[in-house]
Amino acid sequence: MKKSVFRSLAVLLFISSIGWLGLWFLGKQGAEIKVENSDFIVEADEFFNFGGATPKETLKLFIAALEKNDLILAVKYFIPENRETESEDLTKLYEIHLLGDLLKDLKSIKSGKGLDDGRYRFEVLDETGQAAAELELIKNQKGFWKIISL
Repeated sequence: MKKSVFRSLAVLLFISSIGWLGLWFLGKQGAEIKVENSDFIVEADEFFNFGGATPKETLKLFIAALEKNDLILAVKYFIPENRETESEDLTKLYEIHLLGDLLKDLKSIKSGKGLDDGRYRFEVLDETGQAAAELELIKNQKGFWKIISL
């Protein structure tokens, strides 16, 4: 009886040890993600150099692209994460002939304000002077301003 209990405990201890060793080994590899070459990440965005040196310059470039109805160029001024969504939105506005209204609103922007850590926000005002929409930009690692949201 003592022998079988001892044998059972030894097997249980052995299996538990292998389990803990496996968890330690597997947990160690996936616990930390290091970016060794951050320049590679920036350059993964093929349009990382589209944008202005200032938020106003990026806004002017974006407006110029919209005036030419060049939605492909206009979308390049957005951050990569939002490009597809904004492309769909701009295409819808173009199809229902509201792109002119967007242009009018963007041209009416007078000034904006700098936010924390390389962000800038323009406010689009309505007829009463109240903020109707916002245009937020961020400075990428290469120093170009990209539109986050419209």
